[in-house]
Amino acid sequence: MSLRENLKATWLWYSVLCVFCWGAWALLSKLGSREIPPETMQFLFTVGTLPVAIALLVSRRFKLEKSKKGISYAVVNGILSGVGGLTLFAAYHTNGNTSLITVATALYPMITVVLAVLILRERLSATQLLGLAFAGAAIVLFSF
Repeated sequence: MSLRENLKATWLWYSVLCVFCWGAWALLSKLGSREIPPETMQFLFTVGTLPVAIALLVSRRFKLEKSKKGISYAVVNGILSGVGGLTLFAAYHTNGNTSLITVATALYPMITVVLAVLILRERLSATQLLGLAFAGAAIVLFSF
């Protein structure tokens, strides 16, 4: 794909918005975690997602999904996200280095890639493998 095509791709702009939202989320997570315990942060984070959930439900005219498999994946996703968020808030609450904690936890795509190769049988190119190696090296260097 050319640069021009990539700049027109909807996925790119969703991704850019996601990066900005998550960047602000990480900063607010650290600030909040200085003031209140991780369990309270996780609870209030969940409360904060309710307006988004309600808006999505309204936009679908209250039509619910019927796929049991899809619903199961979504619920497990929510559980893992909740536990992950709680542990991130706990890490921030320790008053550790915010930038290091954020970068270390942002390496979760490496787990996704490994799982995609093992479970979905996706293949990685040599360039992608090199990228994974650089990501691993980067966290080691960043921690010094």
